Amino acid sequence: MRPIALLTLMALFAASAAAQESTCPALQESALMGIAQGCAEQEAGTLCLGGATVTPVYRERVEAAPSLKAPGDAIAITDIDWLSVSSEDRTWGAARSLFPAYPSDGLEASDSALLAFGNVALFLPELINLPPTLADINVTASQGANLRASPSTDATVVALLAVSRPLKALGRLRGGGWLLIYATPELRGWISESVVSAPLADLLALSADADSEPLWLPWHRFDFLSGMHDAPCEDAPESGILLQTVKSIAPRYFVINGARIMLSGTVWLQAQASRGMLIHVIDGRTQVATAGGEVAVRSGNFTHIALARDENGALTPAAPPSESEAYVYHELIGLPVHALPYETRVGVDVYTVVDPAPAGGGSPLEALAADAPCRFSAVLSGANIRSRPAPEAPIIAVMAYRESAEPAARGIGADSLPWWKLADRVWVRVDATVSGGNCNEIPLIRAEN
Repeated sequence: MRPIALLTLMALFAASAAAQESTCPALQESALMGIAQGCAEQEAGTLCLGGATVTPVYRERVEAAPSLKAPGDAIAITDIDWLSVSSEDRTWGAARSLFPAYPSDGLEASDSALLAFGNVALFLPELINLPPTLADINVTASQGANLRASPSTDATVVALLAVSRPLKALGRLRGGGWLLIYATPELRGWISESVVSAPLADLLALSADADSEPLWLPWHRFDFLSGMHDAPCEDAPESGILLQTVKSIAPRYFVINGARIMLSGTVWLQAQASRGMLIHVIDGRTQVATAGGEVAVRSGNFTHIALARDENGALTPAAPPSESEAYVYHELIGLPVHALPYETRVGVDVYTVVDPAPAGGGSPLEALAADAPCRFSAVLSGANIRSRPAPEAPIIAVMAYRESAEPAARGIGADSLPWWKLADRVWVRVDATVSGGNCNEIPLIRAEN
């Protein structure tokens, strides 16, 4: 980590715990509205300002550095060396980056988004100096093609590439016959020209011992630090980063503070040197890996990675990721997911509020006495769990048939129908359930509309 960045961070986290109570959460709402409105037409490959106190430090090659002054101002992400987002007296920072990202097993990039808010410092690695021309090619041999460690049929086979597999060629062996190609951001090697499609005239001429850097796109890798437990008021979010990919396609691949993260959906991240890195999967799924191991994390759950500093001062994983466990849903419900480009919602691990269906196929209500505590079960078609008692509220989980729960309260929803309350901001409409036991004892409350 750069010394100037470290000094800035120390000041940032020491002095910025809260904005003025009289302006909270109005500051946060204003900054996020700046993104929703000012960044509505944001272009890929840019960082767009939502709220004040967002300070980029530019790479040395940037001669006339643009500034971020008003909501909607944007700069190229390739110009940024590191970024400080902070909250100070009567200010609260927020900025959003849009950038392409690769999957781990291919080279078909798709758009991703990063939203930094509160107190965050983000550090970008040096850009990879790639050849000016990378040719898009495909495997044409029906039996596939061997990717080899060097340009020879006697060389070790690194991987077998299927027919029609898209690749990127970065150079051609002097004298012809072989191409140095990327199959994934980190998997590269030599392939025979005879087994690929080939508009190859403009490729660099390479020697047989040529190698290359991994094919990382800007912001595919970064290190960061953030505040933790620093929400300036009850209705404001804690500091952190929201990272989002398109959930319906193959997971995208990132390296964050040295940990490898395969993401399909949306995660919320926080990190401090002394407390480690927290990765909350609020929608979708992710695979988190370090040198010591890996863990799969689904929506409604999180994992923790202890961090240490390497000889250069950068944060790096000090242990494998912890076992996945459910996060506290009501503590994350205020995250600013509405400022992300793809619609999402904070999910809840359904089994923190719902009991699984009984083994053997019976009803969870069949042996329930009339004076037993009230319990309800989902009907055959299931029951949607929503963040508030209204049919238009986000679905945060689904109760399957014969899964059951004990309601904490009940209320009349925005649709004038009765709803069960399971926990804070966790509701199920009564007509999607059957119930048993003494449900008259369940308190009737004013619903959270």
